[in-house]
Amino acid sequence: MSTPPLLEVRDLVKHFPLPRTFGDALAGRPRRAVRAVDGVSFSMAGGETLGLIGESGSGKTTLGWVVGHLHPPTAGRLLFDGADATSLSGSALRRWRRNVQTVFQDPVGSLDPRMRVWQIVGEPLSAQRNMGRAELRNRVGELLPQVGLPPDCLDQYPHEFSGGGRQRLSLARALSVEPRLIVLDEPTSALDVAVQAQILNRLVELQRERGIAYLLITHNVSAVRYVADRVAVMYLGKVAELGSVRQVLEAPVHPYTKALLAALPVADVRRRRARYRITGEIPTLVDPPPGCRFAARCPFVVDLCRRVEPLLTELAGGGGRLVACHRAAEVADVRPETFVTSEPTAAPSPPTGPGSVVS
Repeated sequence: MSTPPLLEVRDLVKHFPLPRTFGDALAGRPRRAVRAVDGVSFSMAGGETLGLIGESGSGKTTLGWVVGHLHPPTAGRLLFDGADATSLSGSALRRWRRNVQTVFQDPVGSLDPRMRVWQIVGEPLSAQRNMGRAELRNRVGELLPQVGLPPDCLDQYPHEFSGGGRQRLSLARALSVEPRLIVLDEPTSALDVAVQAQILNRLVELQRERGIAYLLITHNVSAVRYVADRVAVMYLGKVAELGSVRQVLEAPVHPYTKALLAALPVADVRRRRARYRITGEIPTLVDPPPGCRFAARCPFVVDLCRRVEPLLTELAGGGGRLVACHRAAEVADVRPETFVTSEPTAAPSPPTGPGSVVS
């Protein structure tokens, strides 16, 4: 019998309603909303790291916050250990917080500048286990070395730490209640490269020691390559492609994934090739067009793409890789540098041009 997933996300939706204008009321138009997350499904096993990448505004952070119950979902279901955790409140939500914690992108904004280290890191413990001050300080002192901080900094304030130190405090706070899943929202975005490596190494070590699962939301593809087991690519509130790190990052299938990875800078001049450039307007999340949301920018677009929304389905012979593209089988083996185009064009087969080349 296979082990059930730790977390299941089924058709998750999060819409943010917009204020209804006087003109909308007069015209009888329905209330509109920003469709930040619009039908996302995936699952995670215990001890697994799932990387979540995509452009800014694709819905990554909103999805993470809904998973962490910082936003209530508009529709869909969340299952944790097979139990429904979609709508929680009171003691049930308190129990959820023991299992699912969040590390935020900006440690400066997420740490109270008026609180000392032992108060910041110990706050979840105090809320969950009702510890006294002495016991709390001892527990925090034991926890700080696990994230690379000295135990004698209990009475310091957040402003006395570097950016990396503050992010370690955020991680220590999340670890304090021994969660089984941590949502990592851009945990290394504000750090220099050396500190990023230290934080990522510590995350890997903690995962091996404790079996924690991570939902890693980031723009840093190198971090995903190093830390994650699988990766999901989001575009305008939907998952475009999902598979193992090796599958997705080394041989992307969805045209958006190809474009996203082709935009990464290459340090070695000898490895630089023509870069895949996409143009066109990004659709609005308030009133997205029918069909595929990438159709307006896709060089492989055909009429079907503009009419029918592609479902996230398994690619034949893809080893469990899921792709939301009508032409996935046709474009799977086409490398980004071979179909550079300046404008989206319809083509019966994967194009090798036309267009301009950016070297």
